[in-house]
Amino acid sequence: MPSTPDLSGRLAERELIDEALGHLDPGQRAVVAMHYLLGMPLSDVAMTLGIPLGTAKSRLHYALAAMRVTVTSDMDRPTSAMPGGQVA
Repeated sequence: MPSTPDLSGRLAERELIDEALGHLDPGQRAVVAMHYLLGMPLSDVAMTLGIPLGTAKSRLHYALAAMRVTVTSDMDRPTSAMPGGQVA
């Protein structure tokens, strides 16, 4: 009998990333999305956004630091039990 993969872990990771991206300002979010989600080199990201390469690098650096804080603070937050024994 073939087993089906458990995708709940990947879904939880995706939700965590989406939340972390939501805390970024639009300029930082754009750099992260273009560089990591679209796979664009930072030089192309900078050119597309009309900003200097150094600014793109700076935005990426501060965006990743902010995302790291968001993700680690979410992981440290205790989960609350819901009626019926489920965890929220």
